[in-house]
Amino acid sequence: MNLSEFSEYFENHLNKAIVELVKDYQNVGDMYLKSIEETTVKTNNQGAVEMRPYYYYWERRIFNAITKMIIRALSANKILWMRSEKPSLIKVAASYGHPHITYHPTLDELRGQLEKFTRNILESARQFGRWWDGFCKIFEERIHEETSEKYIPYTFYEDVMLNPVIT
Repeated sequence: MNLSEFSEYFENHLNKAIVELVKDYQNVGDMYLKSIEETTVKTNNQGAVEMRPYYYYWERRIFNAITKMIIRALSANKILWMRSEKPSLIKVAASYGHPHITYHPTLDELRGQLEKFTRNILESARQFGRWWDGFCKIFEERIHEETSEKYIPYTFYEDVMLNPVIT
């Protein structure tokens, strides 16, 4: 497949996986922990004082899972491109015009796309909004005033990027 086909395949696969994981993550607080709170302390505001240590525990577990997911994805990406037996993932064409050989896609285009893959893996942590302090409620999306794009104000991205294994 050519570079654009591979890029489209990669992006679709990544987006599909992240959408499903974010949905599962949202269910942790919205359904599972809320249900546990209702059963144990008889409230359902997703922020009972008695439940705070439990919420911190689960937020840490989720943070560790997101970090592990990103490390594994970066490792798989690196292994894919560093293998000694090169699979034919991306078709590269060459043309000869004396005295130069021209490659399509160029080395810069290929390098740029590979860097984009890595960036997108790292940026996927921005999809996982943090919980309010002491609650199991995710911060709601907001609209950026300048760009009019939706964003989550507090995500796991900043903390994940502090991990020395990832950097």
